[in-house]
Amino acid sequence: MRIRNGLVALCRIALALVFIFSGFVKAVDPWGTAIKLGEYFHAFGMDALSGGRYAFSILLSSAEMLLGFCLLFRFGFVRRRLPGLMLIVVGFFTLLTLVLALWNPVSDCGCFGDAVKLTNWQTFYKNLILLLLAVVVWFGSYRKKECWDWNPDVPEHDSGHLIEWSLGLLFLLFSLGVGLYSLRHLPLIDFLPFKAGVNLAVQGNKSGTDLVTTLIYKDKTTGQNHEFSLSDTTWYDSTRWEFVDTRFVERAEPSGGETDPALAEFSIFNAQGDRTAELLARPQEWLLVTLTDPAELSGSCRDKLADAADYALARGVLMIGVTPVALADSVLSLGARHIPLYNIDGTTLKSLIRAHQGLVVIKEGTILAKWNCRDIPDLNGENAEQSILSLVAAHAVQVNISWLLGVCGVVLVLLYAVYFIHRRHV
Repeated sequence: MRIRNGLVALCRIALALVFIFSGFVKAVDPWGTAIKLGEYFHAFGMDALSGGRYAFSILLSSAEMLLGFCLLFRFGFVRRRLPGLMLIVVGFFTLLTLVLALWNPVSDCGCFGDAVKLTNWQTFYKNLILLLLAVVVWFGSYRKKECWDWNPDVPEHDSGHLIEWSLGLLFLLFSLGVGLYSLRHLPLIDFLPFKAGVNLAVQGNKSGTDLVTTLIYKDKTTGQNHEFSLSDTTWYDSTRWEFVDTRFVERAEPSGGETDPALAEFSIFNAQGDRTAELLARPQEWLLVTLTDPAELSGSCRDKLADAADYALARGVLMIGVTPVALADSVLSLGARHIPLYNIDGTTLKSLIRAHQGLVVIKEGTILAKWNCRDIPDLNGENAEQSILSLVAAHAVQVNISWLLGVCGVVLVLLYAVYFIHRRHV
């Protein structure tokens, strides 16, 4: 009996921790999860749902974490139905990943976000293991109530105890809060290659070779793909050409080291050519405005960027903008200021910063800081006299304080959970 109970408990804890981890890495990067959901919707002909992909992203990550927490702490109000529900959920995703592995409609399932990349077959085998764990948990709870309950003598009405419900509410708020915060600002943990502190010049091209950039666009009238050099502006006609991919090819054999594929795709260019090497070699700090579409630049964000442009002009700091859409104009108007506007690969931009509009600080090729547009410091007020490096340092302090408060909050919730477990054993 003890061996069986221990096996069921071990499987339950392992399954719960996987769900919590999977939900958390999705929640800290809801943008990435939404992008992956958009790929699923497109692959299965459900493009009508793409408009709600950000909401689905938050709900999916929150549901995964909440299910994991409920399974880990065996909350009474879901005790009888949860093992069966987990078996159904894991079974569904096992079938889904089998379809992905056989037909490969998306490159990877995104089960663990960008934290852990798995192929579709690896994901399927992982889900088979989870399915086995779910079967053991369900069978143990179905065959013998003692395998599931902490204390089988606890009366049934005690499952709705206030402590239990309040702890469940805390876990729900935590799950939703992580996702909503990361969506409105930037990911709490950046699992992408373009995190602060990365040197784009060194990490992106360790071999020291030049990369030739080729743009691949599909002709909407014929459905065929065509390749363009950076100097060819034919693809600017967005009514005819649809972006497909960007290919980078080394011009010479590498002399040593490896090129990071994601960082190597960082390229800032226009019809006159590629300016990446020139910009990354600048010894002074410079500001990079990121825009998914300049036409969608909001009023409040435009005002903040206009203040940043005034700040940059007053201090002689270079400030440019990048966007993946065809350039209708080579400059971006920010109030009375105009900054140069360049192109960047759409996928690279999504990896660089998880925001529709944002600001990146770079010096000598190193990313110093990134801000969602709503988090850009007020450069027209008390920060107007500070240097960029001072603002970056202040931003780092704010991030550290936020993490400290977050850790304290998690510790308090865990202490509350320990108290809850103690009450259930008494």
